[in-house]
Amino acid sequence: MSYSVKSRRLVAMACILCAPAALADDSAELVNTIPAPVGPVEVNDLPPVTADGQLGPVLNLMLPPGAVKLQAKTRGKARSPLVRTTTASADTVILGQGSVALDLKVPGGRDLTSGATLNLNLPDGAVKVQGSASVGKEDGQTAFWHKDAAQIEANLSGPLGTELSASGENRLSLTYRAPESVGASDQAAHLVRTQTQAAQAALTVPVAPFRVTAGAKSSSDQTQEGAPGNSASFTQSAVRTSDHTAYVDVEWQPLPVLQLKGGTAARVADISWQNNAHSSTYRSVNPNLTATLQPFSDTTVTAKVEHVVAPFDAAAFAAYANADSATDASGFQPDHAWQIQTKVEQKLGPAKLSATYTAARQGTVTEFAEIRGVQAPATTPLVGRKSVAVALQLPLSPLGLPHTDLSSEAMWQSSKVVDPVTFETRAASGEPGEKVSLKLAHKLPASNLSVGFTGDFTGTRTSYQVNELSTTEASASLGAFVSYKPGPYVLDLNLHGLYGGSTRDDFFTGPRGSSKFSHSALQDNSGPAVKLELKRPF
Repeated sequence: MSYSVKSRRLVAMACILCAPAALADDSAELVNTIPAPVGPVEVNDLPPVTADGQLGPVLNLMLPPGAVKLQAKTRGKARSPLVRTTTASADTVILGQGSVALDLKVPGGRDLTSGATLNLNLPDGAVKVQGSASVGKEDGQTAFWHKDAAQIEANLSGPLGTELSASGENRLSLTYRAPESVGASDQAAHLVRTQTQAAQAALTVPVAPFRVTAGAKSSSDQTQEGAPGNSASFTQSAVRTSDHTAYVDVEWQPLPVLQLKGGTAARVADISWQNNAHSSTYRSVNPNLTATLQPFSDTTVTAKVEHVVAPFDAAAFAAYANADSATDASGFQPDHAWQIQTKVEQKLGPAKLSATYTAARQGTVTEFAEIRGVQAPATTPLVGRKSVAVALQLPLSPLGLPHTDLSSEAMWQSSKVVDPVTFETRAASGEPGEKVSLKLAHKLPASNLSVGFTGDFTGTRTSYQVNELSTTEASASLGAFVSYKPGPYVLDLNLHGLYGGSTRDDFFTGPRGSSKFSHSALQDNSGPAVKLELKRPF
């Protein structure tokens, strides 16, 4: 009996070896002479198939009726979304106790997005492989931008409670930018090319009474900017970063209410530009210790001490690529510090309350400085940083307001860094002293509506450049929203910024603190903004 499949989403059966005999041919083979099953296909129930004279049952690939689904999804900016779906059956292809499925997204319209996801569920784990690609056209540009990504993720269980996880990804982005946005003096559009690669693997082994995890992470990033068609400009502007980490963590629960987790990581971070002529390498050993105490079922206290290191930001350091070739990179370090964090989470009936205190010191931050006549990021000492954050989630139904929720977050912070231009102590660039957000949402299930109000408050903040100070005054903003979801589509109407603060820019004739004041400019950031969105999740 042959099968005819007229659909656009594929759920196929993967290769299964039912005997230890080796396969003579690894290629997939369609088997279409087996009677159609009524329900899900069990591999163990299938009759034996002989392949190239090999004895023993071998099944390479089978497409039973009612198990084949192909779904085409078309999305486009210039056109209305178009969805065509046909499903033969809701049954799943069963591989013993696992299953396999393939989802396809077919491109369409002027701005194209396509992709595929393969999910393989096994009796002792799962594997997921996905790829995507998109291309579009920005306003005012004749060329198209392009982005693509490929990812794989595996989680497997082994004997004696061991677990293995591994993942890898590759991302590529080609985007056209105006010359002024990349600091170029010419008139032609510039192409920014960014590629990121990352991989990690971890093995967890129970060693009573402990649980030991050993793993490694590796990532690399390259950012290039230049004129299309001029390969030399891309070579000159390349900034490369890499980050490699190996770690070991141990978990132990000495008491039912206490859990301890500790370990250490060895890390190497690199940054280079101008064909590796200038580079910097930062090596560190980063220990960590976490204690979680749950004295009551509704209370959790967590305390953590660790040495945190942020990776180099290739895009932030791109200004060095076009700087004087004598620029030295040996003194650059990624942002790092010793950090202590304490968090208390409390449930009060239906409400949830959390408070977090964080303190960091003995580290570095990245600030703007003058390097060989060019304004660019530089490493400067971090004297200290402290913050307190409070979050609240409160359903109002106990107060007589059904389907109504109130959520709020507030943070107060302070920091001290050494200014690389004036060498004075000041707050970190762009950090406000306080931030508060509030959201009140009410659902109308019968009407498929959700309505509410939002509020935000941000304290005064100052951004520091070599010859400029930008001070934004404290501002409060009110907003409202309406969300309508009658089916798969969602219509969102948002009103933001009923009130906002202004920014004052002070300019100097040379570096701050050693030159005369030049002039000031005032930017009014107030004014409402209305945003209307029609969305459909795929």
